[in-house]
Amino acid sequence: MLALLQLPGDLATPTEQLRDAIMGLAGITGFLLFPMLGAWMRLLLQYLERGRPGITRARPVSGLGFVRAGLMTTLLLFFAYTMVRASGELRDIHAEAPVFGSVLQGLAVGVGVWAIYALGISALRRAAKDRLRGERRMGTLR
Repeated sequence: MLALLQLPGDLATPTEQLRDAIMGLAGITGFLLFPMLGAWMRLLLQYLERGRPGITRARPVSGLGFVRAGLMTTLLLFFAYTMVRASGELRDIHAEAPVFGSVLQGLAVGVGVWAIYALGISALRRAAKDRLRGERRMGTLR
C-alpha cells in the first residue's frame, strides 16, 4: 500500500514491501478477529437458549448466523495464512528479519480501528433509539 504513495523516483525494495504487507495483513486480521469471535459466540448463545423453557416456542439456530460465522472465519484464516506466508518470504530474503513486532503492531492497529468502528456504530444506534423513543413519547408532527 505504501508503494503506491511513494514518489515516482523512490523505489521500495522487496524487503520494505514485504514488511508493509505483513503489517497491513496483520491489521486486517486484527480487524476481523473480534467480529469472527462475536459471530461464533452469538451462535453458541442461540444454541444454548434453544433448550431453555419459555413462553414462546424455541427458535432454531440461525442459518444466516452460520454463514456469517463461516465467512468471517474463512476471511480471518485467509489473511492470517497470507500473513504467515509473507513473513516466511521475508525471512527467506532477509535472515533474522524482525517480523513479530510488525505483526503485533499491525494487530493492535486493526483491533484499534475495529474498536473505533464499534464505538461509532454503538453511538449511532443509541442516538437512533433515543430519537425513536422521543418520537413515540411526543408523537410525530408530520
